Amino acid sequence: VAIIQQLDHSSLDEIRTAIEAQLKARAAEKNISINITYDNGQNDNSMLNQIATNVVADEADLIIPIATLAAQAAVTAAEGTDIPIVYAAISDPETAGLTGIPTVTGVSDALNTPFILDMMLAAQPDVKTVGLLYSNSEINSQTPIAEAKAYLDAKGIAYLEKTGNTAGEVLEAAASMV
Repeated sequence: VAIIQQLDHSSLDEIRTAIEAQLKARAAEKNISINITYDNGQNDNSMLNQIATNVVADEADLIIPIATLAAQAAVTAAEGTDIPIVYAAISDPETAGLTGIPTVTGVSDALNTPFILDMMLAAQPDVKTVGLLYSNSEINSQTPIAEAKAYLDAKGIAYLEKTGNTAGEVLEAAASMV
C-alpha cells in the first residue's frame, strides 16, 4: 500500500496515522503481512507527480493519496492500470476530476460553509467584514469560497479576499487583512 501525502499538515498527518493504524490492525486480524510506504510531496506538483509515477512503476496494490494535488497526481500516474486509488481529504472530488473513474473512490472532507458562517454570526452577530483566505492553487477552494461569498452577500456582510499558497504568502495575506 502506497500512501502519498500532499504536504506536512497536522490534519493530514492525523489522517495518515489513522489510515496506517487501521491497515496494520486489519492485517493483524487476518494474520497477513502488509507493506505500507509513505511519501510526502511537500506541496510540490513535480515531486507529487514523480512520487506517483514511482508508486505505479513499483506496482503498488493500492494507492492512498491524501489531499487533492496528491490524488490528482496518483490518478494521472495510474491511468491505464487497474491499481485502485482510495483518496482522503478531498473537499470537492467532482471539481478535482476524481469522480466517474472506476478504480477511484475515497472520502471527502467538504466544508459546510453556511453552517460555519452561521456559527461565526452566532458568536459575533455584529460582524461587518469577514476575511476569506484560501489557496488559489487548489481547485477545492473554489466551491467553499463561492458559497461563502454568496452567503455573505445575502447577509449584506462585506468580505476581504486574499490568497496564499506558501506559509509565507498565507502569513502575508492574513497580516494584510488585519
